[in-house]
Amino acid sequence: MKRELFCGAAITFITVGLTAFNAFAENYTVQGTVIEANPVYQTVTKQVPTQTCQMVQVPVYGNSSQGNGGTLGLNNNFDIGGAIIGGVLGNNVTKNVDNGGAIGALLGGMIGSQRNKQNSQTVVGYRQEQRCNTSYSQQSEQVLGYTEIVVDAGGYKVTAKSKRNVNVGDVVNVGVALTVQ
Repeated sequence: MKRELFCGAAITFITVGLTAFNAFAENYTVQGTVIEANPVYQTVTKQVPTQTCQMVQVPVYGNSSQGNGGTLGLNNNFDIGGAIIGGVLGNNVTKNVDNGGAIGALLGGMIGSQRNKQNSQTVVGYRQEQRCNTSYSQQSEQVLGYTEIVVDAGGYKVTAKSKRNVNVGDVVNVGVALTVQ
């Protein structure tokens, strides 16, 4: 029993030791010189707004000061059409009352005049107003996507992609990772 326990512990120790040894790594940074730089451009499409404006004439509305009564020399407080309808209604409704048609005509003329004043808006002039519309167009442009570079770092040639603009002769940092296998 002791012997089996000892063998199991030894195997576990050796396995853990070898696994830990394989995981050992060292990272450091060296400087290298760019010996090749090839920019790679990408097409980017943007929505560009364009606003166009123009002056237009807009009608100005106002109440009309004319009524139907003006043609017979009456003032604007009386409507002939309303008077006729009011007279007929007043005559028929008040058959036994004297002057029922006349009272109906007066009331109908006054009510009709007020109704015409409320509904008779006319164009009294025009004013200038600026009206604008916004439209969108697509505009494409070339932008730097990345730069493919080849760097000489301590005699080793390393190929990489850089997000910034890099030129031949520039000195850049190169990350080196060493692992034991």
